Amino acid sequence: MNPQYPIAQIYASPNFNERPPGTVPSAIVLHATVGEGGPSLNWLSNPSSEVSVHYLVDRDGTVYQMVAEEQRAWHAGPSFYAGLSDWNNFSVGIEMVNHNDGIDPYNPPLVEACRKLCAYLVYKYAITPEMIVTHKMISGAITGKSDPKGFPLEAFIMTIARDLPPEIRLAAWMAMGISYNPDAAIQQRAKDLALGRPVTNELRTVVNGIRWAFQGFEGGILGTEEGNWTNIRKIDWL
Repeated sequence: MNPQYPIAQIYASPNFNERPPGTVPSAIVLHATVGEGGPSLNWLSNPSSEVSVHYLVDRDGTVYQMVAEEQRAWHAGPSFYAGLSDWNNFSVGIEMVNHNDGIDPYNPPLVEACRKLCAYLVYKYAITPEMIVTHKMISGAITGKSDPKGFPLEAFIMTIARDLPPEIRLAAWMAMGISYNPDAAIQQRAKDLALGRPVTNELRTVVNGIRWAFQGFEGGILGTEEGNWTNIRKIDWL
């Protein structure tokens, strides 16, 4: 099943304008609110603030849509990254409710709701992994923005691939440099053992005349004789 539009409550902001002609979203920018959900929604919808965002995800996983995706929300500010400037023009901005102090945790319901939202956007607009960025990445050097501080971006991006159709996982998402296919036997076994995300590609080598398949994960290395996919186990003899 393809990623679906998440159930979002409309909390409209008047703070937007038109994207440049012919421009469709090609990036996602993740932010932290630095305040709680209610005050943040009020500020982002206040005309005098002159700021806005397309989506806000609250601590409990509630998603609010504030600006239509086809419109240009005012969330990035002065920005330059990867040779591109004015990221408001082509990005979707997502605020996550967090104090941005590096201590306040990103609640699991919030992260899961944001993951589903990003999977939907990635599928809808064919957004590639390197175009999922933080506010700090695109504006930190210009404005000193630091959000979302403490958010595990790389690991989060890897989880988005779970919801993508195979053709997208194997095409654009191979650009991560590490393949992620939760249907693959070794990666499925790693999920069962809660070993975390992959840190290497799947490797093949010959040991004592037998061809083995290996892959490293945050929690250890899995291996098996090639083709023996029902006997994948942790390797401690390397």
